[in-house]
Amino acid sequence: MDTRVFQRLRGIRQLAMAHLVYPGALHTRFEHSVGTMHVAARICQRLSEFGYIDEQETKLVRLAALLHDIGHGPFSHVSELLLDRHYDRDKIKALPDRERIHERITVQIIQENKEVGDVLSSEMRTDIVNLLSDTGERDFKRDIVSGPLDADKIDYLRRDSYFAGVEYGRFDLEKIVDVCRVKPYRSESYLVLHHEGVYAVEQFVMAKYHMGQQVYFHRVRSITDAMLVRGVTMAINGGDDLACRVFRYDGSQAFLDAYLSVDDEEILQALRRSANTKVQEIFSRLADRRLFKQVCELPPETVDDALARGSLLKLDAETAAARALEERIAEKLGVDPDFVIVTKWSVKNPTYRPASYRIEPGDIMILDKNNTVRKIDEFPDLIFSFNKDAASLERIHVYAPRDEWNQPGGGTDEERQQCEKTVKKILISNAS
Repeated sequence: MDTRVFQRLRGIRQLAMAHLVYPGALHTRFEHSVGTMHVAARICQRLSEFGYIDEQETKLVRLAALLHDIGHGPFSHVSELLLDRHYDRDKIKALPDRERIHERITVQIIQENKEVGDVLSSEMRTDIVNLLSDTGERDFKRDIVSGPLDADKIDYLRRDSYFAGVEYGRFDLEKIVDVCRVKPYRSESYLVLHHEGVYAVEQFVMAKYHMGQQVYFHRVRSITDAMLVRGVTMAINGGDDLACRVFRYDGSQAFLDAYLSVDDEEILQALRRSANTKVQEIFSRLADRRLFKQVCELPPETVDDALARGSLLKLDAETAAARALEERIAEKLGVDPDFVIVTKWSVKNPTYRPASYRIEPGDIMILDKNNTVRKIDEFPDLIFSFNKDAASLERIHVYAPRDEWNQPGGGTDEERQQCEKTVKKILISNAS
């Protein structure tokens, strides 16, 4: 924890710029990492009472939990999308299906960073990397750190809820820890939960859903993330030295040195002074909270034409198809197309969020009264079992500058509705 590479996490906020909505949400990856280690240790302590895990294995799980986010870049999960999109494909060959650049950076830090190497043996670092990697084979120790119901999710739900000042992330942590068990199966092993804790798990799943609706996918939060991605993308495309050094991963030590030398505030201030006036404008807006507005929200299922609906469902942010729409919308609204952002949001795959932000209830295993393993969605009396369709909700969002809406008397409901109607017409006609 006292290494510089770990202390840098104090400068990386857990929820990027969510503090522009929830002023208390200034907590960082540092305290989340410590909290994840604590939760993992409590689960291990409970499992040790049944003889499932020994002291050395517990130490390994604690260290893996502590280091699971050590590869995070500025603005947390926003940097994951930027790294995956802009890495040097001439030097880094195609990634395996389930691997992401930030995961590769995490492994590289653990294996190659001198400070980490001075503290942990080579064998221990190899074991930690193995626990943090998706090998395709289940291991209950890996489940504790990165499974369907893991220490990471348990900590960030409660921590994010607390610092955002909301109650949505509360659930019975004590019960969940108490009912943790291990189920061996052939060459694998699973972290499972005794059936007495099934309602605590339901609380957990519902807490994740409501935190998503109220905090993680909040309209303003989504706008700030989209503005960060657009601003950094323009900086990289324009050859900005700092943006390229931090977000164009090439596997080199030089990249790692640059990546580990910056945090949220340094990137924000540096790009606020960018030579590119458009990049400068976006980051000045973020710093001053002069944000773009959501000028349109279009649920694809409301579009009658099946071909147009299918086209909208395939739409992704920062692609040629999205750019074509942005140019048409910008012309109609009288703004620069670089300041129009078309993106797709869904409950299951929210904008710029990785798989770790999703919870798949069907992957959580419960030991029933007969000691048989069942998936939690096989318990029909649970509330969320009747809400599976919610996971498929999708929306097309469009963000653009509308500063006049902030002025007294500016942006009447009629004007906003007319603006949305105009943008919707462009989206649908372009998709037809």
